Amino acid sequence: MPLSFFQNKTGLFILLFIAQFITASAQTNLLLNGGFEDVNTCTEYSAECGVEGWFYLKDVKAQMLSNESTTKLLGTNSFGIFYNWLGYTAFTPLIGAILPCGLQKDNRYTFRGIISAKLNPKLILQAGIYLGQKFFVPRRPFSANLKPDSIVSIKPLPNTAFYQFEYSFIATGEERYLTFGTFIKEDTVGTKKKLIGTQTVSLVLDNFQLLPEDKNETECTDFSHNKEKIYDYNFRHKEMDYSLYGKGELSIKFVTGDSNYITRKKEPPVTFTKSDTLKLGDVFFDFNKANLKTDAIKALIKYFITNNSTDNIDSIYIEGHTDSIGSDKRNLQLSLERCESVKDWLVMNNIISITALYIHPFGKSRPVATNSTAQGRSLNRRVEMIIFRKSEK
Repeated sequence: MPLSFFQNKTGLFILLFIAQFITASAQTNLLLNGGFEDVNTCTEYSAECGVEGWFYLKDVKAQMLSNESTTKLLGTNSFGIFYNWLGYTAFTPLIGAILPCGLQKDNRYTFRGIISAKLNPKLILQAGIYLGQKFFVPRRPFSANLKPDSIVSIKPLPNTAFYQFEYSFIATGEERYLTFGTFIKEDTVGTKKKLIGTQTVSLVLDNFQLLPEDKNETECTDFSHNKEKIYDYNFRHKEMDYSLYGKGELSIKFVTGDSNYITRKKEPPVTFTKSDTLKLGDVFFDFNKANLKTDAIKALIKYFITNNSTDNIDSIYIEGHTDSIGSDKRNLQLSLERCESVKDWLVMNNIISITALYIHPFGKSRPVATNSTAQGRSLNRRVEMIIFRKSEK
């Protein structure tokens, strides 16, 4: 679809590209700070001077733009880019980002973003992109065989002055840097005179997204660690310019050969359901003692071993309770010891790992019956095993 222009009241033409704003949680944005909300503090100035996770060359002037009113489309901040056009019609890089995770080879991805551009009406501007192992820099040896692509999927966004754009591609698995830029040429239709002198171009960027087509694909295991490394790189001027211009990469190193760097499938959501509460009452323990009686052991064997009730157990909470006879200290100690006896039996018989067992001695604080009668006190003397099982959805 050809590029479109919007005529404002002053007669200037504003070319606008807008990414479709995705709010669905089903897809993961694989770019850092795509909304440009996180602000970087430059080490050399000890002051805010850019956006986290994004880089640009010295020929481009960048500025954080604060929006007067926060909207779902623009958020609190946008990214302003200003540069001079000197007649160069090939790909001009504007900003770039290091991908915190490697992409899955042969998987499809879509890049989206918002860009509004103000330029001379005799110029035609088209957004472009390069994805590869280097940041694209024109006229450098390492860029000689790199092939930036133009972004041609554009459509107007209803009831706004913006347009949508998106770019889909199949990953090679070698992508490390994303370079975003423009192609500009003169409109030679009709008898328009050739432009003379420097032409200024200004853009506003926002809501950049890199989305996997597979909705189950999510960040790599090392995502947070790599994000921290990128955000800790605080140079935005001389040091960064030399590194990007000279080598096409920054001194930010990941363990890219490790599977922890590659995006992964989302783990299926797991819920835990309380499936059973197994009670060992007063008759399963000797009076004022914690050792399990034979009948208690038989009950445990029947539930866990004979009935094969160990499948899909996530964890077991063991709660100990006593009646109100005796001191608080003694009752709490007795309830703890009885919990420990049950725990020891479960571990010794390989019913569950000790790390998935949780003991909660309550003493006399949680009665289920009155302590005024012998029958009530007997009901209060108990150990309850609350068994939680995994339930996959």
